[in-house]
Amino acid sequence: MDMDSYYWEMVKKNIGVYSEQEQECLRNKKVIIFGLGGVGGYEAILFSRMGIGHITGVDPDEFEVSNINRQMLALSSVIGEPKAKVAEQVVKDIHPYISTNFIQTRVDEDNVIELIKGHDIVVEAVDDMPSRVIIHRTARELGIPSVGMSGSPPTRGFVSTFFPTGIPYEEALNISSVGCKLTNQELRQQIADIKKSRAWYSVEKGAPKEWAQDFCDGKAGWIITPMRAHLLSLFSFHEAIQVLTGREPLARAPKGIVMDLDSHIPVQVKEVPKGGWDYKTL
Repeated sequence: MDMDSYYWEMVKKNIGVYSEQEQECLRNKKVIIFGLGGVGGYEAILFSRMGIGHITGVDPDEFEVSNINRQMLALSSVIGEPKAKVAEQVVKDIHPYISTNFIQTRVDEDNVIELIKGHDIVVEAVDDMPSRVIIHRTARELGIPSVGMSGSPPTRGFVSTFFPTGIPYEEALNISSVGCKLTNQELRQQIADIKKSRAWYSVEKGAPKEWAQDFCDGKAGWIITPMRAHLLSLFSFHEAIQVLTGREPLARAPKGIVMDLDSHIPVQVKEVPKGGWDYKTL
């Protein structure tokens, strides 16, 4: 089957939800995903199945056994393999004609501009706060919309879409780094330590106190289930597709998609609270 025939056969079930013109638009769009784990790995699969034209994927890590509980790309056969390498192989298997550039590297202030420029949207799925700030700041500087997310125990998540002309990421989430250079190591540590506050807030929501203490002491990692990871993937992906097709996203910042699977209303699109979002509670 030739490239054009394969493409339209692959995406024909999209038509009716999205028009042929919107699908053709997606075929010509370029997406960059930062992080190819529980959230970003699934997003890479979704974008390739949706018929996006190009995916750049960025992740420094290799697969570990502890990834298997929630990472769609994590299999026993790929333990020890770079996530970027595996993700590219899977994406190409789904959509053989897609353009790809998957890179095993860590995003920082030295490489972020070269990584992001030339893309139509930035999808952030990393798990450390300084990297999130760097990614969203740079997307804004380059005039590119970005989708941000966060997830917290036991079953909570947050997604919002940031536009270059809208409220900046750091302002929307009340992060103290606004206007400051992240080359300041004290500031970087202060931003990184926000996650410790999130761990203790998670205890109020039902996470084990012992885990929070171990996390803050560097003895335990961030706990996450497949339900939370995959919902964050799906809503982040949906936001990006809305933007790429010229539709309005559900949560144009400062609005947010707020998830709590232990709540009687597990998913809500919320207006920003008075005083702004408190990132420690997201």
